[in-house]
Formats: sequence, structure tokens, C-alpha cells
Amino acid sequence: MSVLELVWIGADDPRMTLVHALRHEALFAPFGIARDDGWDDAGDDRRHLISLRDGELVGYACLLLTAEGNGHVRQVSVRPDLQRTGIGRALMLEVEAEAVRLRLPLLWLDARHTAESFYHRLGYSTRSGMFPSGRTGIPHVRMEKRPGR
Repeated sequence: MSVLELVWIGADDPRMTLVHALRHEALFAPFGIARDDGWDDAGDDRRHLISLRDGELVGYACLLLTAEGNGHVRQVSVRPDLQRTGIGRALMLEVEAEAVRLRLPLLWLDARHTAESFYHRLGYSTRSGMFPSGRTGIPHVRMEKRPGR
């Protein structure tokens, strides 16, 4: 298997069109939700991380810098046929490394209930009961982690 490359890109990077397709395929298409590319990707408060294998986009994560000075991890997406191969873990480890570089005291995310154990293995703690996602209606939980710990 080839090496996974992780690259931070700007919202104006042409590869963001591929990110839009990946996010839809991984996060919304399985629930019959139509594609909507109104992702609100622009802004100095957003960091976009892509993972590439042999030059092909295979994963994505967004780190949103909050007004409170924390990091909100959003839209972690891995190509469906490559899930459970370490790409999501690699994305999350790089997001945490970026949070350490930026000296963010806290990372948080809203995880699908079915992904809760994945985030637990990465050191995240569940901080809420289940609630429905706004777009899909599927159960989510809020999770948090202090970067570098």
C-alpha cells in the first residue's frame, strides 16, 4: 500500500471541489441527502486538511477555530471503500498536532454515535447525551479532548 500524504490547504485550493464530493459521498449520500456544496469553507478561522494516496484524495477534516479560542473538528470524511484503513486516525492525529502548534486548549466535535468508540480510542471523552444531527437526524454526541494529552 502506498504512503498517505497529509496536506493543509486553503479554501481556494482547486482540490476543494474534490473535497465537496468526498464529504457528500461519506457523510450525506448514505442517508439519501442531496448534494449541496454550500459548505461555508472560506475564512481565516478554518483549516482544511486533506489526505492523499498516490495523488488521489482519500480523506478530509476541517479544524474550525472558535471565538472561545478552541478547535472544533468538523466533517471528518474518508472515502467509503477505504474506511477502517487508518486514514481517519491519521487525519485526527494531524488535526491534534495542528491544535498543539496553535496552542488550542481544547478540541471538540460532534461525532456520530456509531463513531464514538473511534474517538474514544484517540483520547476523546463524551460530554453529552445523544442528539440528532441537523442535516441527517442521526444520533450524535459531543466529544472533547485536550490536545497533546
